Amino acid sequence: MSRFTEMEAFLSVCELNSFTLAAEKLMLSRSRVSQLVAGLEQRVGVRLLLRTTRSLSLTPEGEQFFNHCRDGMRQLASAEANLKLMSTRLTGPVRINAIGGLFGEKYLAEALCDVVKEHPELQLTIDYTSTMIDLQKSPVDLILRIGSAPGDDVNALCLGEIDHTLCASPAFLSQYPFPESPDDLAALPLVCGTPKTWQLEHRKSGQLRTITPNANWRSGSTAAQSVAIEHGLGVGRLLTKFAEPALTSGRLVPVMPQWRIVPTYLWLIWAKQDELPVRIQVVRDHIAHWFEGQL
Repeated sequence: MSRFTEMEAFLSVCELNSFTLAAEKLMLSRSRVSQLVAGLEQRVGVRLLLRTTRSLSLTPEGEQFFNHCRDGMRQLASAEANLKLMSTRLTGPVRINAIGGLFGEKYLAEALCDVVKEHPELQLTIDYTSTMIDLQKSPVDLILRIGSAPGDDVNALCLGEIDHTLCASPAFLSQYPFPESPDDLAALPLVCGTPKTWQLEHRKSGQLRTITPNANWRSGSTAAQSVAIEHGLGVGRLLTKFAEPALTSGRLVPVMPQWRIVPTYLWLIWAKQDELPVRIQVVRDHIAHWFEGQL
């Protein structure tokens, strides 16, 4: 059992806050991931994770170790990615189908810039029509999606956890009572995206509640939702990464901090086949490394 394998399992569990999701990411059984983490704890002689049937958290020693391991892994991944970029001459098409918005139109585009600069003979195409794709029939090499784990008929890598924040404008909160529970949201104007339900989790008790928001504003665009929330049209559910500037400046205020939107996950998906062309492998690995640094 190598130290690298143990640390990789430990990092995945911490980043995904789940042994099950870590097992899916690493393509191992849940019991194997648990054994690897337990072996690491035994080897270093320190308890790193606190486990209960309902929660998973880092000990103070575990949090410090996690930060050191994460930084070390990023350096290794960066060195490997740079070496692969320098040593391989890539040509030909790479076709990507992606979600839009912050993760597809900004982050993914930024992630791909270095690859194209290093390999100008690549023919890169990004399509943002995020419909159902059959990789066996469609001319698509990589897919970027937010949601639950894809099925067994494809290969997939979890790029990280996607967090949302419930928020409203100060002007809105001066007119309406500050919501304290999911039931309070039913009486308030809401700004919504495409999800028809919101699943909420109480941060301390782990209680789960699912509500069906009765929205007076609905849009698939995160930017449009943000504009509506800032204009005082209601409480909204925004990607935390997108909302951070408005929250920091005070244009938006977090509401119901004792509850959180149950996180979802960002996935990179490709066809199940014996071996991908090198150009697609390099682009895939670079995307994965880039998003790891962001999420």
